[in-house]
Amino acid sequence: MAKPEMEFSDTLPMGQWRQVKGAGEGIFEKILSWDPETGNLSRLVKFGSGVRVPKTQAHDFCEEVFILEGYMIDVAKNLTAAAGYYACRPVGMIHGPYDIPVSCLCFETRYQDPSQPLDPDCSLYSMKPE
Repeated sequence: MAKPEMEFSDTLPMGQWRQVKGAGEGIFEKILSWDPETGNLSRLVKFGSGVRVPKTQAHDFCEEVFILEGYMIDVAKNLTAAAGYYACRPVGMIHGPYDIPVSCLCFETRYQDPSQPLDPDCSLYSMKPE
């Protein structure tokens, strides 16, 4: 099984926003598609005003992020990433910390490294949508 076949549709009624597990207050996600065999997913991530992501992060999966609205500040790089900014993070890439003074809405994809065999221990498997 792969991600579902889906034609253009309105994301407004598609599932509910939910607090991101393990994240701080004010960080919400809406899963758009998910592959139960790999854990690969696409989602919207919404950061509320005043949210801080105080630690650096590195994942055991690849991550791509496109900022749709608002902005976030990469504290370590002293970089303001606004709407239209894009990041591509291979496995293990360190990123963050971030400050979100106003708010920020991102489109994000997460997937296992396509150059490697599927890893059943990848943390993506534990991110099953509810």
